[in-house]
Amino acid sequence: MLYIVGMGPGNRDYILKKAIEVLNECDVIIGFERLINDLEFINKPQIVMNSLKETLEYINSNGQDKGNLKGKTIALVASGDPTFFGISEYIKKNYPGNIVVIPGISSFQYLTAKLNKSWSYAFTGSVHARNEDFIEKVKVNKLSIWLTDNKNNCTFLCNLLNENNIECNVIIGEYLSYENERILQGKPKEFLCEKVSNMAILIVEKEG
Repeated sequence: MLYIVGMGPGNRDYILKKAIEVLNECDVIIGFERLINDLEFINKPQIVMNSLKETLEYINSNGQDKGNLKGKTIALVASGDPTFFGISEYIKKNYPGNIVVIPGISSFQYLTAKLNKSWSYAFTGSVHARNEDFIEKVKVNKLSIWLTDNKNNCTFLCNLLNENNIECNVIIGEYLSYENERILQGKPKEFLCEKVSNMAILIVEKEG
């Protein structure tokens, strides 16, 4: 059995009770280093994965029943919510065994709650390891919310907004739910040289 467990924005306080129950009951926990480092309070074997390929190979080798040998109950930890531009889609396409997804709070949900800002009519997208027509989506949506990465980071995106003369305000949230959390608000031009985490959230709110 494979569980894909959403870890929320990171801090233990924002991990669902059900997720903690699954982590305490499984045979082994796997995931990328940043997430494994947040699980010191769980007393179960934990293995750091360095790539999606390595993750899939481990799951296929250890998670499925083989003859009279019963596969391990594996908990794969994922940041935010696994079904929002998360790892669950990739695993579902490449793993034939049983999968149970435990949801988590997405980092953008944490940020909008912190700001008391409704995202009911926002466009939610991701430029994290994927191509997305960022500027065109911003132009046609009053409010858009973005997951970022090391290439398409908040500084890069703010430069795009500035170069394309997009009249808007931006909100940047990094290290959300951690002690070093930082939330910045202003015009894109204010952040053209800002050093921001590669895993930050960018909210773009058009003027007018």
